[in-house]
Formats: sequence, C-alpha cells, structure tokens
Amino acid sequence: MKEKTISKKKRKFRAESAVGLAGALIPIIGFIFFNFFPIVVSFLAMFCDMEYYDLGSMKWNNFQNFINVFRDARFYKSLGITFWIASAQFVSLAIALLIAVLLKRNRKGSKLFLVLFFIPYICSSVAVAIMWGWIFDWQHGILNSILGTNINWLNNPVTPSTLTWAIIITIIWQAPGYGIVMYRVAFAAIDPSLYEASSLDGAGGFSQFWHITLPSVAPTTFFLLMAGILAGLMTFDAATILAPISWTGIAGQDDMALTLVYYIYVLTGFNAPSYMDMPKASVISWVLFLMTFIFAFGTFIVRNRRMKND
Repeated sequence: MKEKTISKKKRKFRAESAVGLAGALIPIIGFIFFNFFPIVVSFLAMFCDMEYYDLGSMKWNNFQNFINVFRDARFYKSLGITFWIASAQFVSLAIALLIAVLLKRNRKGSKLFLVLFFIPYICSSVAVAIMWGWIFDWQHGILNSILGTNINWLNNPVTPSTLTWAIIITIIWQAPGYGIVMYRVAFAAIDPSLYEASSLDGAGGFSQFWHITLPSVAPTTFFLLMAGILAGLMTFDAATILAPISWTGIAGQDDMALTLVYYIYVLTGFNAPSYMDMPKASVISWVLFLMTFIFAFGTFIVRNRRMKND
C-alpha cells in the first residue's frame, strides 16, 4: 500500500512538474525567437553583405559595413540630434524637482495638482505627439493662433531646427510627471530632525534645500537622470509622428527629426525598399547599444566612487 501511495505521489509530482515546465518554456521560447535570435542575426549581419532579409545571402564583406556607417554623414547627424534631444532630460528633471518642491508644502489642492502633472506621463506617447502636432500645425495650429503668426514649425525651410525643438518640447511636457511622484516619495523619506537641527543652527530655506534635501534625494536624482537620458537616446515615437518619413527617406526638413532609432527604422526599408540596408542598420543598432551601456556603466562607477568618498 505504501509503495502504491508513493508511486501515485511521484506520478502526481511528475505531472505537476511537466505542467510547470511547459508554462515556463512559453516565455523562454518567445524570448529565443523574438529576442535572442534577432540579436544573433543582427550581430552576424554587421560583418556580412545581405540581400533584404534573406539569411542565405549573407557573405563576409571585410568590415565594409562599419566603413559605410562611419563615413555616413546622416549617421553623424542622427547622432547629434539624438544627443540634443536626450539633453532635454536635464530640463525635464529640473522641472520635476522644482514642482515637487512646490508641492512638498502640502497646501490645499496639492494632491490634485500632483494628479494633473502625472496624467501626461501615463498618456500614450503617440497620442501626446499627435496632440502637439495639432498645436504646431502650420495652418490650423493653436500656437500660431495664439501668437498671431504663420510659422511652419514642423517643416520650416528657413529654420529647420524648429522641428527638433518641437520634439524636445513634446518630451519635456510629458516626462516630468514620473519624476515629480518619485521626488515626492523621496522627500517623505527625509528625516524631519535634520531640518529642525539646521533651523536651530540658523540655516535658511535655500541652505536646507542645498545641504539636506538635494543630498538626501541624490539616489532618486541618479535613477531619474539615467532612465531619462536612456529614454532620450531611444526617442522614436515623437519624431515619427511630428515628422513622418517620406518616400525620399528624409525625416522632416533637413533631416532634423532623424534620431538614431529613426535612422535604423529608415534603413530597415519600412518606408521604401530602396533604402533597405539591414547590415548598416545592425551596425547602428549595436553602436546605440554600446553608447547606452557605456553611459550606464560609467554613471554607476561615478556614483559608487562618490558614495565611497562620502
């Protein structure tokens, strides 16, 4: 009887293990096919010539793809625009900190304002970009109506940089909400006795903010800054909505919306088969990966050194 009971338990255990294993394999298989396999293909494609998406046509080309990328003027332009847009995260972070400090006083209606500031963050980035596209519209835009002007903000042949500024404004309007909430939580964790002790020593509001508040929320600032810049380097939605790619392959007037991710999209041939260059797109993708990795790794090193010195 005992042997039968043990054998039944073993069978039950094996059945449960099989079901659990099958459930665990589903995301693993999905990762292999939709993430790991494309990563391997993109890595190999950097060193080969390739006809469209035909893996059988891959042939070693003696690093010619790297030469093509680093001689490409559009690559350097997209790199500069990407860094320009990513730098907007500093402005977004400063706005988040300022608003969080103002809401810190818990005056009447502060919670309502906190919700209002957070709404843009939870909205779809595509919807936000469409809304700002209407605002910047040349003929029926709200901005021109308010200013009484007739400026083509998104396609200006005289000052094409207005397109890049429009993308930056769109990002700055949406991004601070998350930082405001994070700072509010960080402020709540600061020991009130620090402010009491500094008040007894005669420290004013600005001195308390500079010597107590800022150092106390430094880990939150580090996280928000790193996450924001990494998100800026991956800018795509706002650029594609405000400057839809044309059959000529140009991302807005004078390519002023051409971020690195946008350029990768152009090279994959979704806009026109004549621009399809998967090996070149793979090289730029890995360059973008190395940039984000070096930035994140370097930021962690700097933070750890500062923590040791403190």
